[in-house]
Amino acid sequence: MHQPRRRRMPHNFTYVSACNKYMIFLLNFLFWLLGGLMVAIGLYAFVDKWQNIGSVKLSSFYDVFLNISLVLVIMGAIIFLMSFTGCIGALRENTCLLRFYSFFLLVFFLLEMFIAVAGFVFPHKMQGLLDEQFSDKIITSYREDPDLQNLIDFGQKEFRCCGLSHGGYLDWSKNEYFNCSSPSVESCGVPFSCCINATDITVSHWET
Repeated sequence: MHQPRRRRMPHNFTYVSACNKYMIFLLNFLFWLLGGLMVAIGLYAFVDKWQNIGSVKLSSFYDVFLNISLVLVIMGAIIFLMSFTGCIGALRENTCLLRFYSFFLLVFFLLEMFIAVAGFVFPHKMQGLLDEQFSDKIITSYREDPDLQNLIDFGQKEFRCCGLSHGGYLDWSKNEYFNCSSPSVESCGVPFSCCINATDITVSHWET
């Protein structure tokens, strides 16, 4: 019995649209460059801080989370690895790398959904967690990390605010340098970025 011949596919045949393939490749290539740049900047900032301060405190999760240079390195490494798998997977049509890339995207999507749902269902608990944990830790670490200090000063000047919670300028009483019981010259004061006049970098004092 005569069997039909199988049609031979061209050597460069692909089931994936060339337009979609190179669009995914180009997009992930740009993110790959961005991830590498973030890692390089983060490492440079971390080494520079280590040389200037002499040591970097990393004893808890909050120390790592509030260390901007380390956050840049970690985020950059994740973006670098994720975009690399998408870039090479799309270019070579490698199903293993594309599955790994899809898994990365799924994990990030589920994480974002979890945070969004938690914030919607438990708004007061999430607000309390941010105020009690992160805000207090950021305030108390103001003088310990130059990068964090510059970030807070930038935020307070740009948004014309003082403090990180509903307490306003009273948040700074939690810092050992600005607390009224401190022997520091900044006692009962606030950072210069709280001042309304941007040219006045003197410390404002609370009314007693």
